[in-house]
Amino acid sequence: MTTATDPTVSLTAAQKDVVEQPSDAWVLVTAGAGAGKTTTLLHRLEFLIAVEELEASEILVLSFSRAAVRELRDRVDRHAVSARRVRAHTFDGWALSLLHQMDPHREDLAGTTFDDRIAMAIEAIDAGVVESFENGPPAHIVIDEVQDLVGIRRELVEALLDRIGLGCGFTMVGDAAQAIYGFQIDDLADRAAETNRFFDWVRVTFGDDLVHVSLDDNFRARTQDARAALPLGPQLQMLPQEGEAARVEGIRIHTALREILETMPDFGSLDDPFVQNSLREFDGTAAILCRTNGQVLWLSERLKNFDIPHRIQRSPRTRPAPAWVAELVKTARGSTMTESQFTEAYGSLPNTVDEPGRVWRSLRRAASSPNNRLDISVLVRAVADGRLPDEVTGTPPHALVLSTVHRAKGLEFDRVVVIEPDAIGDEGVREIDPPAEARELYVAMTRPRDDLYFMTVRKLWEMRKAKRVDRWYIGGRERWMRLGVEASEWDVNRDVPAGYSDGGGEAPMTQVYLRDVVQEGDVVELSRLHDMPMASDQTPPYGIYHDGRAIGEVSERFRRELHRVLQRFPRAEVSSWPQRISGLRVDLIESVAGSDAVAERAGLDVGLWLAPRLSGLGRFDWHGNPDESESTE
Repeated sequence: MTTATDPTVSLTAAQKDVVEQPSDAWVLVTAGAGAGKTTTLLHRLEFLIAVEELEASEILVLSFSRAAVRELRDRVDRHAVSARRVRAHTFDGWALSLLHQMDPHREDLAGTTFDDRIAMAIEAIDAGVVESFENGPPAHIVIDEVQDLVGIRRELVEALLDRIGLGCGFTMVGDAAQAIYGFQIDDLADRAAETNRFFDWVRVTFGDDLVHVSLDDNFRARTQDARAALPLGPQLQMLPQEGEAARVEGIRIHTALREILETMPDFGSLDDPFVQNSLREFDGTAAILCRTNGQVLWLSERLKNFDIPHRIQRSPRTRPAPAWVAELVKTARGSTMTESQFTEAYGSLPNTVDEPGRVWRSLRRAASSPNNRLDISVLVRAVADGRLPDEVTGTPPHALVLSTVHRAKGLEFDRVVVIEPDAIGDEGVREIDPPAEARELYVAMTRPRDDLYFMTVRKLWEMRKAKRVDRWYIGGRERWMRLGVEASEWDVNRDVPAGYSDGGGEAPMTQVYLRDVVQEGDVVELSRLHDMPMASDQTPPYGIYHDGRAIGEVSERFRRELHRVLQRFPRAEVSSWPQRISGLRVDLIESVAGSDAVAERAGLDVGLWLAPRLSGLGRFDWHGNPDESESTE
């Protein structure tokens, strides 16, 4: 085999076995934590194109998380030659792309959920849409993280393989020990039935023609501590799927993992200045991994109080368009851009991080026009539809990350601090899922390259989940008290630019302020604009203020969900609302798309503008007096 992938990497015999399978082979790869699956897939893609002579357009690459997509894309751009034109997608991103290719002008996708889009994509596959495209169906499908295919995403891949699988090859990579997304299935019995269901379906469907390869080496862990949990991986892979045997074995493995974790160094209390300095001054990458987002939000607030820079890991489904996209569109002098024009413009844009050639190739895949040009109008539409390539919308790296274990899936760090989980005993165990708890703890403990610590966090009785809106809030001494609420990615009004409600005169200057002044991590405050609710199920509107300057307004979704959080019980009347909500942070500044008519009335050049995205915990100030903040009367 002669390819141009990273010459410093020496493949194992098992990796070569995967890489050098013919393009029409059906290959199922079991890859344990840190087993070099990304390296294997990189060489596999290069082999398929350079040796098997497939076109890049004939290869479909799907993965569960944007983090995995971005890592693969980065590695391909750095080390591959032939495979550079291959595009990787998340399952959600590919479903949206499929629907757009089926009908580029459909406008009913903006208000749909991710699951709705997946369901529509399944219908499109069954209707033969994949075969109708100009390049025809893929000749080879590469699927990463297949253990996390549950529910409707599993149905999507099964529909695709049922439709075209006999006419193409595939390479699927997964590890049953790291299957931690079963929580997407609410019913515990159904969830147990989903565990490894896709593995079983593949084995039955493709039978004796299926090539099975195991990657057992570990290339991530560089110390004994980082390798401590790895012996439990094979036991998790063989865990019974359901019933009493699964429950008992799940408890046993979870207990064994907890005992291993407790032999690791205790990271200490955040109140300790030594611990604070160790977080500020660590030279490598570090993560604090939590079981719930409530723990993440609470810890983030503590870190902010101690001025410790960090980032909360975003949901794998969020797809923010970087701020530089809006600036790029504004600089375009025509309807299309050549690569040289793009490179010149990109070099002058603020807050860009990637190399221009890589960004050009990514944007061209989403907004191409004839003669190798970038179509600006198609680019704007891609922002509106959330169709920018996953590698463009990915999260820039940060030295310290706070994350749930689920959001850290597929990531690795030099140092990992795991929030110590509760023990699983027989008491109350029927209400939890011991196998899922064991797999989640295993994933957390296999993220580090070098250092593994544990940290003990007290019971966070004040952090509560409003399940009707899937949003955390801060409770008080009494059950009805509401002291604060979590920010989400949907909380800022994107329909109009900030300043539009003032007749548009402030919008251009606010755009400059967002571009030049507002930074990631800055503190913002929500202030109630008036006392009139927008509807019977909504609160009044709130403006978003940065150092006293308005930079946006909350969305209808925020007003509706805040109303639900404030309700003491379903359908209860809400008669008062916080005057201010303080302590939230700017997660990022993103490009959002709206109508050209709105942009024109606001005094903007194009229907693409900047808007903040919020994160963190906001504290309620009910009457302008923090001492009265526990009252809802």
